[in-house]
Amino acid sequence: MKKILIFVSRTGGGHISLAEALRDMLADRYEVTLIDPQPSIIHWHYRTVSRHALWMWEAEFKLSDGRRRARAAHAVSSLILAERVARALRQTDPDLVISTYPFLTSEVTFAMRRWKLDRPFVMLFSDPNGVHYSWLTEKRATVTFAPTRETYRQALAAGFDPSRIHFTGWPVRGQFYHADPSAREETLMRLGLDPRRFTVFAQGGGEGAARFARTVESLLALENVQVILAAGTNEGLLKHFSGRPHVHAIPFTKQIAPYMMAADVVMGKAGPNMLFETVTLGKPFIATAYIPGQEEVNLEFIERYGLGWVALNGKAQRALIESLACDRGKLHAMCESVERYRQMNTEATHQIPQLVQNLF
Repeated sequence: MKKILIFVSRTGGGHISLAEALRDMLADRYEVTLIDPQPSIIHWHYRTVSRHALWMWEAEFKLSDGRRRARAAHAVSSLILAERVARALRQTDPDLVISTYPFLTSEVTFAMRRWKLDRPFVMLFSDPNGVHYSWLTEKRATVTFAPTRETYRQALAAGFDPSRIHFTGWPVRGQFYHADPSAREETLMRLGLDPRRFTVFAQGGGEGAARFARTVESLLALENVQVILAAGTNEGLLKHFSGRPHVHAIPFTKQIAPYMMAADVVMGKAGPNMLFETVTLGKPFIATAYIPGQEEVNLEFIERYGLGWVALNGKAQRALIESLACDRGKLHAMCESVERYRQMNTEATHQIPQLVQNLF
Protein backbone atom coordinates (compact mmCIF):
# COMPACT_ATOMS: atom_id res chain seq x y z
CA MET A 1 0.00 0.00 0.00
CA LYS A 2 1.15 3.53 -0.72
CA LYS A 3 1.82 5.61 2.36
CA ILE A 4 0.29 8.95 3.35
CA LEU A 5 1.69 11.16 6.11
CA ILE A 6 -0.71 13.71 7.62
CA PHE A 7 0.87 16.50 9.65
CA VAL A 8 -1.41 17.58 12.49
CA SER A 9 -1.26 19.81 15.53
CA ARG A 10 -2.34 18.61 18.95
CA THR A 11 -3.06 22.20 19.97
CA GLY A 12 -6.76 21.47 20.29
CA GLY A 13 -8.76 18.64 18.80
CA GLY A 14 -9.92 20.28 15.57
CA HIS A 15 -6.86 19.67 13.41
CA ILE A 16 -6.67 16.09 14.70
CA SER A 17 -10.35 15.45 13.96
CA LEU A 18 -9.87 16.64 10.39
CA ALA A 19 -6.85 14.37 9.99
CA GLU A 20 -8.76 11.43 11.46
CA ALA A 21 -11.61 12.14 9.05
CA LEU A 22 -9.19 11.93 6.13
CA ARG A 23 -7.67 8.76 7.55
CA ASP A 24 -11.12 7.17 7.81
CA MET A 25 -11.76 8.03 4.16
CA LEU A 26 -8.41 6.75 2.89
CA ALA A 27 -7.37 3.90 5.21
CA ASP A 28 -8.86 1.17 3.01
CA ARG A 29 -6.50 2.12 0.16
CA TYR A 30 -3.45 3.60 1.87
CA GLU A 31 -1.31 3.32 4.98
CA VAL A 32 -2.03 6.58 6.79
CA THR A 33 0.12 8.02 9.61
CA LEU A 34 -0.63 11.11 11.72
CA ILE A 35 2.30 13.05 13.20
CA ASP A 36 2.62 16.29 15.14
CA PRO A 37 6.28 17.35 14.86
CA GLN A 38 5.99 20.39 17.13
CA PRO A 39 7.92 20.59 20.43
CA SER A 40 6.02 20.14 23.70
CA ILE A 41 6.39 23.81 24.63
CA ILE A 42 3.98 24.74 21.82
CA HIS A 43 1.36 22.37 23.24
CA TRP A 44 1.95 23.76 26.73
CA HIS A 45 1.54 27.31 25.45
CA TYR A 46 -1.75 26.46 23.74
CA ARG A 47 -3.19 24.71 26.81
CA THR A 48 -2.19 27.55 29.11
CA VAL A 49 -3.43 30.40 26.92
CA SER A 50 -6.70 28.70 25.88
CA ARG A 51 -7.61 27.96 29.50
CA HIS A 52 -6.38 31.06 31.31
CA ALA A 53 -5.77 33.90 28.82
CA LEU A 54 -8.15 33.85 25.86
CA TRP A 55 -7.41 37.54 25.34
CA MET A 56 -3.82 36.55 24.53
CA TRP A 57 -5.03 33.86 22.12
CA GLU A 58 -7.17 36.43 20.33
CA ALA A 59 -4.25 38.86 20.14
CA GLU A 60 -1.88 36.21 18.75
CA PHE A 61 -4.48 35.05 16.22
CA LYS A 62 -5.12 38.55 14.91
CA LEU A 63 -1.45 39.59 15.02
CA SER A 64 -0.46 36.80 12.62
CA ASP A 65 -3.47 37.31 10.31
CA GLY A 66 -1.83 39.41 7.61
CA ARG A 67 0.29 38.71 4.53
CA ARG A 68 3.61 40.03 5.79
CA ARG A 69 3.10 38.97 9.41
CA ALA A 70 2.07 35.45 8.41
CA ARG A 71 5.11 35.09 6.14
CA ALA A 72 7.39 36.27 8.95
CA ALA A 73 5.83 33.76 11.35
CA HIS A 74 6.25 30.98 8.79
CA ALA A 75 9.91 31.91 8.22
CA VAL A 76 10.71 31.60 11.92
CA SER A 77 8.62 28.47 12.37
CA SER A 78 10.20 26.82 9.31
CA LEU A 79 13.69 27.18 10.80
CA ILE A 80 12.57 25.88 14.19
CA LEU A 81 10.66 22.88 12.83
CA ALA A 82 12.76 21.97 9.80
CA GLU A 83 14.68 19.08 11.40
CA ARG A 84 11.58 17.71 13.16
CA VAL A 85 9.54 17.80 9.94
CA ALA A 86 12.35 16.22 7.95
CA ARG A 87 12.75 13.48 10.57
CA ALA A 88 9.06 12.61 10.29
CA LEU A 89 9.34 12.51 6.50
CA ARG A 90 12.41 10.27 6.57
CA GLN A 91 10.93 7.91 9.17
CA THR A 92 7.65 7.38 7.34
CA ASP A 93 8.96 7.77 3.75
CA PRO A 94 5.46 8.74 2.51
CA ASP A 95 4.27 8.78 -1.07
CA LEU A 96 2.00 11.76 -0.27
CA VAL A 97 2.01 14.43 2.45
CA ILE A 98 -1.06 16.26 3.79
CA SER A 99 -1.37 19.04 6.39
CA THR A 100 -4.46 20.09 8.35
CA TYR A 101 -2.59 22.81 10.29
CA PRO A 102 -1.59 26.19 8.79
CA PHE A 103 1.80 26.33 10.52
CA LEU A 104 2.76 22.98 9.05
CA THR A 105 2.47 24.13 5.42
CA SER A 106 5.37 26.41 4.48
CA GLU A 107 7.27 24.55 7.18
CA VAL A 108 6.73 21.28 5.28
CA THR A 109 7.63 22.67 1.85
CA PHE A 110 10.75 24.29 3.36
CA ALA A 111 11.91 20.99 4.86
CA MET A 112 11.21 19.05 1.66
CA ARG A 113 13.22 21.54 -0.42
CA ARG A 114 16.07 21.66 2.07
CA TRP A 115 16.48 17.87 2.16
CA LYS A 116 15.46 17.35 -1.49
CA LEU A 117 12.39 15.24 -0.69
CA ASP A 118 10.07 15.39 -3.69
CA ARG A 119 6.54 14.38 -2.66
CA PRO A 120 3.04 15.62 -3.58
CA PHE A 121 1.78 17.96 -0.86
CA VAL A 122 -1.88 18.64 0.00
CA MET A 123 -3.28 21.36 2.26
CA LEU A 124 -6.72 21.08 3.84
CA PHE A 125 -7.95 24.43 5.16
CA SER A 126 -9.20 24.10 8.74
CA ASP A 127 -11.30 27.28 8.65
CA PRO A 128 -14.90 27.24 7.38
CA ASN A 129 -15.55 30.95 7.04
CA GLY A 130 -12.60 33.25 6.58
CA VAL A 131 -9.24 31.54 6.08
CA HIS A 132 -6.49 32.79 8.34
CA TYR A 133 -3.63 34.35 6.35
CA SER A 134 -1.22 31.69 7.59
CA TRP A 135 -2.93 29.40 5.05
CA LEU A 136 -2.98 31.88 2.19
CA THR A 137 0.75 32.61 2.07
CA GLU A 138 1.58 29.05 0.93
CA LYS A 139 0.59 28.53 -2.71
CA ARG A 140 3.14 25.84 -3.60
CA ALA A 141 1.02 22.89 -2.49
CA THR A 142 0.30 20.36 -5.21
CA VAL A 143 -3.40 20.78 -4.45
CA THR A 144 -5.42 22.59 -1.82
CA PHE A 145 -8.73 21.38 -0.38
CA ALA A 146 -11.20 24.14 0.52
CA PRO A 147 -13.92 22.75 2.81
CA THR A 148 -16.52 25.47 2.17
CA ARG A 149 -17.51 27.69 -0.74
CA GLU A 150 -16.40 30.70 1.30
CA THR A 151 -12.84 29.40 1.71
CA TYR A 152 -12.72 28.33 -1.95
CA ARG A 153 -13.59 31.87 -3.09
CA GLN A 154 -11.14 33.39 -0.63
CA ALA A 155 -8.29 31.23 -1.92
CA LEU A 156 -9.05 32.23 -5.52
CA ALA A 157 -9.11 35.89 -4.50
CA ALA A 158 -5.73 35.42 -2.81
CA GLY A 159 -4.21 34.19 -6.06
CA PHE A 160 -4.33 30.40 -5.73
CA ASP A 161 -4.12 28.53 -9.06
CA PRO A 162 -7.74 27.57 -9.91
CA SER A 163 -6.58 24.23 -11.34
CA ARG A 164 -5.01 23.27 -8.00
CA ILE A 165 -7.76 24.18 -5.56
CA HIS A 166 -10.87 22.09 -5.00
CA PHE A 167 -14.08 22.62 -3.04
CA THR A 168 -14.22 19.36 -1.07
CA GLY A 169 -16.75 19.93 1.69
CA TRP A 170 -15.80 19.49 5.33
CA PRO A 171 -14.80 15.86 6.01
CA VAL A 172 -15.84 14.29 9.30
CA ARG A 173 -14.89 11.05 11.00
CA GLY A 174 -16.47 7.87 9.70
CA GLN A 175 -18.55 7.24 12.82
CA PHE A 176 -20.72 10.26 11.96
CA TYR A 177 -21.51 8.99 8.47
CA HIS A 178 -22.41 5.56 9.86
CA ALA A 179 -24.42 6.54 12.95
CA ASP A 180 -27.79 4.76 13.02
CA PRO A 181 -30.85 7.00 13.60
CA SER A 182 -33.00 3.94 14.40
CA ALA A 183 -30.85 3.25 17.49
CA ARG A 184 -31.99 6.46 19.19
CA GLU A 185 -34.56 4.89 21.51
CA GLU A 186 -32.25 2.04 22.48
CA THR A 187 -29.41 4.47 23.25
CA LEU A 188 -31.57 6.70 25.44
CA MET A 189 -33.03 3.77 27.38
CA ARG A 190 -29.53 2.38 27.93
CA LEU A 191 -28.57 5.74 29.44
CA GLY A 192 -31.62 5.69 31.70
CA LEU A 193 -33.32 8.49 29.74
CA ASP A 194 -36.83 8.78 28.33
CA PRO A 195 -37.14 8.61 24.50
CA ARG A 196 -40.28 10.77 24.71
CA ARG A 197 -38.48 13.75 26.25
CA PHE A 198 -36.79 16.53 24.30
CA THR A 199 -33.10 15.61 24.41
CA VAL A 200 -30.14 17.99 24.40
CA PHE A 201 -26.60 16.78 23.78
CA ALA A 202 -24.38 19.28 25.61
CA GLN A 203 -20.61 19.40 25.15
CA GLY A 204 -19.08 20.25 28.51
CA GLY A 205 -15.33 19.72 28.33
CA GLY A 206 -12.83 20.89 30.91
CA GLU A 207 -13.03 24.70 30.72
CA GLY A 208 -15.76 26.88 32.22
CA ALA A 209 -17.13 23.86 34.12
CA ALA A 210 -18.91 25.85 36.85
CA ARG A 211 -20.75 28.04 34.36
CA PHE A 212 -21.62 25.07 32.18
CA ALA A 213 -22.98 23.15 35.17
CA ARG A 214 -25.32 26.06 35.89
CA THR A 215 -26.52 25.97 32.29
CA VAL A 216 -27.29 22.26 32.50
CA GLU A 217 -29.09 22.79 35.81
CA SER A 218 -31.32 25.44 34.23
CA LEU A 219 -32.19 23.10 31.34
CA LEU A 220 -33.06 20.29 33.74
CA ALA A 221 -35.54 22.62 35.44
CA LEU A 222 -37.54 22.76 32.19
CA GLU A 223 -40.51 20.47 31.76
CA ASN A 224 -40.01 17.54 29.36
CA VAL A 225 -36.28 18.22 28.79
CA GLN A 226 -33.35 15.88 29.41
CA VAL A 227 -29.61 16.20 28.79
CA ILE A 228 -26.82 13.95 27.56
CA LEU A 229 -23.77 15.70 28.99
CA ALA A 230 -20.40 15.05 27.35
CA ALA A 231 -18.19 15.88 30.30
CA GLY A 232 -14.92 14.80 28.73
CA THR A 233 -12.18 14.37 31.32
CA ASN A 234 -13.86 16.69 33.82
CA GLU A 235 -14.35 14.51 36.88
CA GLY A 236 -16.17 17.32 38.68
CA LEU A 237 -18.96 17.45 36.10
CA LEU A 238 -19.23 13.65 36.02
CA LYS A 239 -19.55 13.48 39.80
CA HIS A 240 -21.91 16.46 40.06
CA PHE A 241 -24.50 14.96 37.72
CA SER A 242 -24.05 11.31 38.65
CA GLY A 243 -27.36 9.69 39.59
CA ARG A 244 -29.42 12.78 38.80
CA PRO A 245 -32.76 12.31 37.00
CA HIS A 246 -33.12 13.34 33.34
CA VAL A 247 -29.37 13.71 32.78
CA HIS A 248 -26.60 11.29 31.89
CA ALA A 249 -23.01 12.49 32.01
CA ILE A 250 -20.61 10.52 29.83
CA PRO A 251 -16.81 10.54 30.26
CA PHE A 252 -14.41 11.06 27.38
CA THR A 253 -14.98 8.60 24.57
CA LYS A 254 -13.81 8.45 20.96
CA GLN A 255 -17.19 6.99 19.91
CA ILE A 256 -19.37 10.04 20.47
CA ALA A 257 -21.61 9.91 17.38
CA PRO A 258 -24.28 7.52 18.82
CA TYR A 259 -24.87 9.88 21.75
CA MET A 260 -25.18 12.93 19.51
CA MET A 261 -27.51 11.02 17.17
CA ALA A 262 -29.80 10.25 20.12
CA ALA A 263 -30.37 13.97 20.79
CA ASP A 264 -32.78 16.43 19.20
CA VAL A 265 -30.19 19.24 19.23
CA VAL A 266 -26.48 19.55 19.96
CA MET A 267 -25.11 22.49 21.90
CA GLY A 268 -21.52 23.54 22.56
CA LYS A 269 -18.63 25.79 21.59
CA ALA A 270 -18.70 26.95 17.97
CA GLY A 271 -15.76 24.85 16.82
CA PRO A 272 -16.07 23.85 13.16
CA ASN A 273 -15.53 20.12 13.61
CA MET A 274 -18.31 19.71 16.14
CA LEU A 275 -20.54 21.88 13.95
CA PHE A 276 -19.99 19.77 10.83
CA GLU A 277 -20.26 16.51 12.77
CA THR A 278 -23.64 17.71 14.02
CA VAL A 279 -24.69 18.67 10.49
CA THR A 280 -23.62 15.24 9.20
CA LEU A 281 -25.99 13.68 11.73
CA GLY A 282 -28.78 15.95 10.46
CA LYS A 283 -29.10 17.77 13.80
CA PRO A 284 -29.35 21.51 14.48
CA PHE A 285 -26.45 23.05 16.40
CA ILE A 286 -26.68 25.61 19.20
CA ALA A 287 -23.51 27.69 19.58
CA THR A 288 -23.04 28.58 23.24
CA ALA A 289 -19.47 29.96 23.20
CA TYR A 290 -16.55 30.65 20.87
CA ILE A 291 -12.82 31.30 20.93
CA PRO A 292 -12.32 35.07 20.52
CA GLY A 293 -10.71 36.08 17.25
CA GLN A 294 -10.86 32.60 15.77
CA GLU A 295 -14.47 31.45 15.97
CA GLU A 296 -16.70 34.55 15.78
CA VAL A 297 -17.02 34.02 12.03
CA ASN A 298 -18.45 30.55 12.69
CA LEU A 299 -21.47 32.15 14.37
CA GLU A 300 -22.22 34.03 11.16
CA PHE A 301 -21.74 30.82 9.16
CA ILE A 302 -24.29 28.96 11.32
CA GLU A 303 -26.90 31.65 10.81
CA ARG A 304 -26.18 32.14 7.09
CA TYR A 305 -26.93 28.52 6.23
CA GLY A 306 -29.55 27.84 8.88
CA LEU A 307 -27.50 25.20 10.69
CA GLY A 308 -28.90 26.08 14.11
CA TRP A 309 -28.94 28.97 16.53
CA VAL A 310 -26.54 31.20 18.46
CA ALA A 311 -27.26 31.53 22.20
CA LEU A 312 -24.27 32.85 24.12
CA ASN A 313 -25.65 33.10 27.63
CA GLY A 314 -27.61 30.87 29.98
CA LYS A 315 -30.81 32.88 29.76
CA ALA A 316 -30.88 32.72 25.95
CA GLN A 317 -30.04 29.02 25.97
CA ARG A 318 -32.82 28.18 28.41
CA ALA A 319 -35.38 30.24 26.47
CA LEU A 320 -34.37 28.61 23.18
CA ILE A 321 -34.56 25.04 24.52
CA GLU A 322 -37.89 25.76 26.16
CA SER A 323 -39.32 27.07 22.88
CA LEU A 324 -38.00 24.08 20.91
CA ALA A 325 -39.37 21.58 23.41
CA CYS A 326 -42.80 23.22 23.16
CA ASP A 327 -42.80 23.83 19.40
CA ARG A 328 -41.48 20.84 17.45
CA GLY A 329 -42.39 22.64 14.22
CA LYS A 330 -39.60 25.13 14.84
CA LEU A 331 -37.16 22.27 15.31
CA HIS A 332 -38.42 20.49 12.19
CA ALA A 333 -37.96 23.61 10.04
CA MET A 334 -34.35 23.95 11.16
CA CYS A 335 -33.72 20.24 10.53
CA GLU A 336 -34.83 20.73 6.93
CA SER A 337 -32.33 23.56 6.54
CA VAL A 338 -29.57 21.43 8.06
CA GLU A 339 -30.46 18.55 5.73
CA ARG A 340 -29.94 20.73 2.64
CA TYR A 341 -26.43 21.64 3.74
CA ARG A 342 -25.70 18.07 4.85
CA GLN A 343 -26.49 16.70 1.41
CA MET A 344 -24.33 19.29 -0.33
CA ASN A 345 -21.40 18.80 2.05
CA THR A 346 -21.52 15.00 1.93
CA GLU A 347 -21.62 14.99 -1.86
CA ALA A 348 -18.56 17.27 -1.96
CA THR A 349 -16.53 15.13 0.46
CA HIS A 350 -17.11 12.01 -1.64
CA GLN A 351 -14.64 13.32 -4.24
CA ILE A 352 -11.69 13.44 -1.80
CA PRO A 353 -10.51 9.82 -2.32
CA GLN A 354 -10.45 10.30 -6.10
CA LEU A 355 -8.60 13.62 -5.80
CA VAL A 356 -5.99 11.90 -3.64
CA GLN A 357 -5.70 8.96 -6.01
CA ASN A 358 -5.05 11.36 -8.89
CA LEU A 359 -1.87 12.52 -7.16
CA PHE A 360 -0.12 9.14 -7.42
